[in-house]
Amino acid sequence: MSNDRIPPKIVETLALVPYFEGLDAATLTTIAQATIHRDYCAGQIVFLEGEPCVGLYIVQEGWLKAVKLAPTGREQVLRFLGPGDTFSEISVLAVTPNNPATVIALEPGSVLIVPREMMLQLLDNHAGLARLVIQNLASRVMYLVSLEISP
Repeated sequence: MSNDRIPPKIVETLALVPYFEGLDAATLTTIAQATIHRDYCAGQIVFLEGEPCVGLYIVQEGWLKAVKLAPTGREQVLRFLGPGDTFSEISVLAVTPNNPATVIALEPGSVLIVPREMMLQLLDNHAGLARLVIQNLASRVMYLVSLEISP
């Protein structure tokens, strides 16, 4: 895909993601060329727990929720995700890259997906990006470990 065919909004969205702040314009353009854009309706499943990881997701518009679903139907909300939020980082990094939770659109919206292989290359080539991803994941683990258990 040539640069003139990349929607400017994709490059703008990528540039606002904290992980990509230190990347040069050429690298952002390369990421944008590989990025997948998907639209979702309210209530639509973005992906199911256990499905293979496609890549790093970035919310472009709308709100989503990440949940764990029990066989009994009980739902535990892990996170609400809005514009600019990223998710699926852990799946990108996992040896067995399956999604650990289900993500559902709460309203009409769109996401950008940076393919897993591209993310792994970026992490290999940009130590600052790798450090930011690790810090973000550590913060999320600390949050989840601090949750109170309800009956």
